[in-house]
Amino acid sequence: MTDDRLKALVRLREPFPDHQIGKLPKPRSKDAKKAWCEECASYHGMPAVHLDYVGHAALTDRFLEVDPEWTWEPLALDEKGLPQFDANGGLWIRLTICGVTRIGYGDAEGKRGGNAIKEAIGDALRNAGMRFGAALDLWHKGDLHDAEEERGRAPEPEPEPEPPTVDVEELLKQVNSAQSEDELRALWTQNAEKLGYRYGEVSNAIRVRLADLAQSG
Repeated sequence: MTDDRLKALVRLREPFPDHQIGKLPKPRSKDAKKAWCEECASYHGMPAVHLDYVGHAALTDRFLEVDPEWTWEPLALDEKGLPQFDANGGLWIRLTICGVTRIGYGDAEGKRGGNAIKEAIGDALRNAGMRFGAALDLWHKGDLHDAEEERGRAPEPEPEPEPPTVDVEELLKQVNSAQSEDELRALWTQNAEKLGYRYGEVSNAIRVRLADLAQSG
C-alpha cells in the first residue's frame, strides 16, 4: 500500500467535528410514549437516551475528501437488476475506498417506502464505513448502550468530556498563522493530548490550514 493511500485511509479514522455529530434518540422501552424532546428537538418515545452519530451527508463528505472516486454496490441484485433487500428489509453492500473493499449492512428498522430505502442505504454506508474506522468511537458508544439494554438495565451516564489543558484559542491563532506543514505538525504533536473535548475542532482547523497552504503553494 502506498504512503498516500495509507494516509487517506488513516484520515477516515479522524474524529468528526462537533457540528457534524447529531443526536439519535433511543427510547428506554419499546412501549415508550412519544413526547416532545428538548434535547434533540423532535418527537420520540420517552424517556430516552441520546447517542451521538454522524449523518449520511457528513460521512459522504469524508469519503469524498479521502477518495473522490469512492463507490458502493449492493451485494446482490434482484430479477429487475435493483439492489436485493433481505427478508428483514436490510441491505448488504460493498463499500470501496482507495481500492479497499469492505462489507456493510443497513436497514430502516421495519419502515417501508422510498425514504426507508434511502435510510437503509445510509445505514449500510455508515456500517461499512465503520469497518474503515469512520466514526468508530461513536459506534462504540452505541454498542455499549445496546449491550446494557440486552442485559436488562439502562447504561450508566457517560462521563463528562475532559476539558482542554491548553489555551485552545491561542493554539487556533497559531494554527491559522502557520506557514508550513512542518509547523502545523509540530503544533499538533505538542498539543494533541491536551485538547480534551476540543480535539476535533483543532484537528479540523489544522486540516483547513493545510489545504490553504497547499493552494497557495
